[in-house]
Amino acid sequence: MTASADRPDEPHPDDTARRPTDVPAGTGDDEAGPRPDDRALLGGGRVGLFGEALTVGLAVSVLSLPVVTALPALAAGVAHVRRHLSGRPDTLRDLWDDFRAACRGVWLVAVGSVALLLLLAFNYSLAGTGVLPGGTGVRVVSAAAAVSLLVALLRAAAGWAPGASWRIVLRDASRRTGDDLAGSGLLVLALALCGVIVWMLPPLVVVVPGLLALATVAVEHRALHH
Repeated sequence: MTASADRPDEPHPDDTARRPTDVPAGTGDDEAGPRPDDRALLGGGRVGLFGEALTVGLAVSVLSLPVVTALPALAAGVAHVRRHLSGRPDTLRDLWDDFRAACRGVWLVAVGSVALLLLLAFNYSLAGTGVLPGGTGVRVVSAAAAVSLLVALLRAAAGWAPGASWRIVLRDASRRTGDDLAGSGLLVLALALCGVIVWMLPPLVVVVPGLLALATVAVEHRALHH
């Protein structure tokens, strides 16, 4: 019997290339911690991410009570979700600080957006009464314009950063809405699903901002990597 047979635990020369190198604990990738893309599966998993979306939804809902503060509140919510997914501090105090920063210079955009949405809703409702000629066409155009505006506002909330001009942020968001039609379609789908959720169970309206913030972060992340 040969020497290699006497010692079966001894590796053959050609085995070492196929055997992974042992990495001591606390070195290598473990030292760097989880990657940002893995945050959704670590740090609480899907349940933790849903809890974070619920927290953001409640906070944004409260901050949006004056209506005209909905856009800066959503921008703060999106920033909060991004911090959570990247492993940075994501306390409610940080969300509040982002909200205060987002309120600077937003009022013209916020009031104008709310006024335009109310006008489109009025046109849609009035066209349904049969008073206006071509009411069906008016309803379709009004609904399409309202959805497009909502998608642009979601992208504006995702594109905001402390110190940014809201006018430029909204302009860039409008451009991204048209350039990334697939992403815009996903946001339309998210809006529709949130509408169905509220229709089925109205109290869940407080969760909608968190779900929209999460969907917006996902769409913008997808756009950056395609």
